[in-house]
Amino acid sequence: MPSRETIRIGANMDEKSGSDSKKIDWREHHAHQPYAGDKRGYEDYVPAYHSAQAAFAKHRGKKFEEIEDDLALEYGKHQVGTALPWDEALPAVRSAWDKLGGVISPRDPSRGIRSGM
Repeated sequence: MPSRETIRIGANMDEKSGSDSKKIDWREHHAHQPYAGDKRGYEDYVPAYHSAQAAFAKHRGKKFEEIEDDLALEYGKHQVGTALPWDEALPAVRSAWDKLGGVISPRDPSRGIRSGM
């Protein structure tokens, strides 16, 4: 059964303490994502958001394209029962990665979620 917890992804992670100075509530913003449709809810995407957060912590400073194949393998290894297949999870993972890496700015409404919504 998917987790009912709310995933908060830190946009500005303090490298020493790991604390987040700015958090995004993905549960609150999930429905506004371009990949979120009528068939899948937030809980279906929780493993994808977790994967992005873990990958960003491990591969900070790299481009998504550099780690995408490794990330897909890791996601497949740790896919829990009802987790989305990689091809469906990929847009959510990418959106979270971009937000964590600062690729999506608060003024870029065309991609992913924006802080301050």
